[in-house]
Amino acid sequence: MLRLALTGGVGSGKSAAAAIFRRLGAHVSQSDEVGRALMQPGQAVYEGLVRHFGPSILAADGALDRQALARIGFAEGRIEELNAIVHPAVIRAQAEWFDEIEAHEPAAVAIVESALVFETRYTEHGPANDSSPWRTRFDRIVVVTASADVRRDRYIRRIGGSEPAAMEDFDRRAAVQWSDERKAELADFVLSNEGSLAQLEEAVADLYHALKAESEGRAAQAMLRAACN
Repeated sequence: MLRLALTGGVGSGKSAAAAIFRRLGAHVSQSDEVGRALMQPGQAVYEGLVRHFGPSILAADGALDRQALARIGFAEGRIEELNAIVHPAVIRAQAEWFDEIEAHEPAAVAIVESALVFETRYTEHGPANDSSPWRTRFDRIVVVTASADVRRDRYIRRIGGSEPAAMEDFDRRAAVQWSDERKAELADFVLSNEGSLAQLEEAVADLYHALKAESEGRAAQAMLRAACN
């Protein structure tokens, strides 16, 4: 099986690329969705966040107030405190997800979509012992890129509301992410998403076929080694 990370800056279009990969046959886990599930009342992450940040992060119905969390993380500069609670749990859940898929589909292409692949300092067990924990999590890394102006415009259109507030939110989120250039230097593949959706679909399809062939080759080699043993 091939374990991939799909990442890119805010507004780059990584979620659009993930949707195309999924339609082509890849398995996709979106870190935001996993995180939201782990933040539900009764989950360990939920309890950890409430213990650390206090009841001010709760909505009237007892659920986490995600806007309050975003404000604490980005506006108050406490994003690493938030990540220290959420990231290990999300990474652990995704490691289990990878294992489950491989057990049933050895030649699968399994993709984790995440904004913070390179930036996170954590493993499934907690803080990493080295500066590049992603190297042990993934076989390949795909980075989706676009210019800052394009990404900002997409983000503003996506979230709506006040344009100045949306621009401020974009800048806060972009500030905690590595630049496209830095990510591209470490990536195995780079998808430029400056153009149309059709162009992105074509680029993703070409890449998926190459990734699927690599995964099938890995599965065949694993079966051969098992037979020889």
